[in-house]
Amino acid sequence: MARRVLFQIHWFLGITAGLVLAVMGITGATLSFENEIMRALSPGVVRLAPDGRAALSPQEVLARVQAQRPGERVERFTVAADAGSAWEVRFAAHEKGKRGERTRVDPRDGRLLGKASGEGFFQTVENIHRWLALPEGPRGIDRQITGFAAISLLFFALSGLYLRWPRRALDWRAWLVLDWRKSGRNLYRALHVVIGTWVALAYLLSALTGLWWSYEWYREGAQYVLTGKVSDGGHEGRRPAGGIEGETAPAATSLARAWPTLMTATGGRFDAVQVTMPETGSEGRFRVLLPCARHDRMTDDYSIDLAAGHVLKAERYADKPLGTVVATSMYEVHRGAIFGLPGRIVILITSLTMPLFTVTGLLLYFARRRRKRAAQAEGTAGLAGANGTTLVAYASQTGGAERLARQTAAALGGARLVPLASLDEGQLAGAERALFVVSTYGEGEPPDTVRRFARQTMAVPPSAAHLDYAVLALGDREYAEFCAFGHKVDGWLRSGGATPLFETIEVDGEDPAAHGRWQHNLALLGAREDAGAWAGETARPWRLVERELLNAGSAGGPVYRVALEPADGNAAEWRAGDIAEVLPGGAVEGAPVSHREYSIASIPADGRIEFIVRQVTRSDGMLGHGSGWLTVHAGIGSTTAMRLRSNSGFHTPQEPRPLILIGNGTGIAGLRSHLRQAACNGQGGHWLLFGERSRAHDTLLADELEDWLADGTLTRLDRAWSRDADCGRYVQDLVADAAPDIAEWADRGAAILVCGSLQGMAPAVDAALRMALGEDRLDAMAEAGLYLRDIY
Repeated sequence: MARRVLFQIHWFLGITAGLVLAVMGITGATLSFENEIMRALSPGVVRLAPDGRAALSPQEVLARVQAQRPGERVERFTVAADAGSAWEVRFAAHEKGKRGERTRVDPRDGRLLGKASGEGFFQTVENIHRWLALPEGPRGIDRQITGFAAISLLFFALSGLYLRWPRRALDWRAWLVLDWRKSGRNLYRALHVVIGTWVALAYLLSALTGLWWSYEWYREGAQYVLTGKVSDGGHEGRRPAGGIEGETAPAATSLARAWPTLMTATGGRFDAVQVTMPETGSEGRFRVLLPCARHDRMTDDYSIDLAAGHVLKAERYADKPLGTVVATSMYEVHRGAIFGLPGRIVILITSLTMPLFTVTGLLLYFARRRRKRAAQAEGTAGLAGANGTTLVAYASQTGGAERLARQTAAALGGARLVPLASLDEGQLAGAERALFVVSTYGEGEPPDTVRRFARQTMAVPPSAAHLDYAVLALGDREYAEFCAFGHKVDGWLRSGGATPLFETIEVDGEDPAAHGRWQHNLALLGAREDAGAWAGETARPWRLVERELLNAGSAGGPVYRVALEPADGNAAEWRAGDIAEVLPGGAVEGAPVSHREYSIASIPADGRIEFIVRQVTRSDGMLGHGSGWLTVHAGIGSTTAMRLRSNSGFHTPQEPRPLILIGNGTGIAGLRSHLRQAACNGQGGHWLLFGERSRAHDTLLADELEDWLADGTLTRLDRAWSRDADCGRYVQDLVADAAPDIAEWADRGAAILVCGSLQGMAPAVDAALRMALGEDRLDAMAEAGLYLRDIY
């Protein structure tokens, strides 16, 4: 829950404060090298061409400046040691609260040179950076906006690290490596989280220091933490404005006596000296930038009586405590200059990346909105004609029948779409025409959600003499009871007097001829001709990028973790519990090879599809075409055609709830996707019951399971080892032994997910659950989407 709340706040602040932060990032980067840029843009003003003349004394230059601007008071005067640099003069402002004019002066003759090129531009940029250059200025709400943005940046850096915390926290690649092979939404997320990790420390620095200028309470608190005292506005420790005690003389503007004193105190070694002239009295303040200083606040500070020429106070940089250095150099910390040129470059680059997070965050937000709208549109397909006389009922285990039913309802326009489990006599009585799209599961069984309907409702013929109907039956010809439940629905309707519109159409997988017959017959009933492809989306090329053996030395077939990524550069979308249909490559003798279905073992946040595949060996000694292709024959980097299919029958409820996950063997794949999604969402408290052969060789994904136990994603893990002498049990035995606990978890609203083999495990686990919970209760949970199975 904490993770979900943090995520919601994270994206909400992203779409509100993100634009302001993007602007602050660009302007901050622009200001990073302001002085260097102005020097390059202003030859003859900031940088002077050598002409052999020596600089005048500071007093002579100051006198000539004042002669050129009679009536103007020099507020600051900066002397540069570099013979090629102009000196700087700032005159006192004419209006309170305004900055005075800043101009350059040639120290060789005292001639005023004017402003540097770009000075007005950089002043505007600084105003935008600090308070968005809004009319109210720094005293308006503008500073509150930038302050809020700085707080948001602090939250982004900390919450982002928490939200993206990788499963293996000590794996530096999981934190820092950006996979450029990703595309679309997966690439946006990778850019957002990986580059966000790169710049997190810089952003924390920028946010914590930026708040210094936004909030007085923050500055005072930080000042106290750093120095043990609260600043008095910058005047602590200085003499009264009058200079010498009791003296009230007008301001001294001569440096004739003070400058020799300063040169004696400093040994004449400096990069620059900034002199602040007093408005009244004779106390001048001298900020001496040390030779080879890393930043502009690396100074020795002196107060000198301009009239008498003696030192009133001296504060040397080397003697300042670290806290005082930081407090008096906050601007240099903010722009990274306290760490020298490398620090400034880092802040420049990280500031320039700030719009990246605004853009990628918005792209992810819009992608999420599109997915929600698509899901809502799919969920309401066929409901526009809820009062129509045509209904479409479906019974689906893995989502295929539901998808076709939605396409049917959409093609018919005014049809009402209903799950078969919720169909009642009233709905049948109100309909003139009904179309049933139903799948058969396993050995002639109905889908889990309609087991009670098949057992109870279909035991009695319906009152359907008024009804015209048709059935689309989905199944698999590998099973003896092909499309058995579809034919049972057909027989039930006939027994109630309903009239078939046409004979039941059987569909084996993606049989295009069968789909075509269904679509043709619907057209005769008035369906739209442009209803689209009934067999689903076209397969796309996927590239095999990784293959890992998980059970070396096992007596059973080798089990591999296989990873694939889109080869066409386009992002793919799916949900935990969905299925991938793989069309293996390679040539085989006989009819064309059909696709192979695999439970997806990863989530979209992983940026790739992963499977847990066991090698199958046929009776002739050859490897199964699908498992052989994925685990042996396909080379790393090769491509294969694959299509993702929604498996709504294995989607967990939207609201968070504990999960009881039960499986065996490669069934860990479908369960793993749900556990990874739970871990990603910060939803812990789940229970896994899992069976395999040997503890020594078949502990599939052991590290992941231990990590989930450690972080709370799993609160309980029960394992059975069927081939170990000290265990000799199967996962269904675990279920039977834990029956009271399973009932207690179900009472708390837990959902039960089963994934694994149809032969042996699935019916045995189902029987154990029915003993633990009762048949009616388990069927009710299935109808409510709380008992979900993905078996094969």
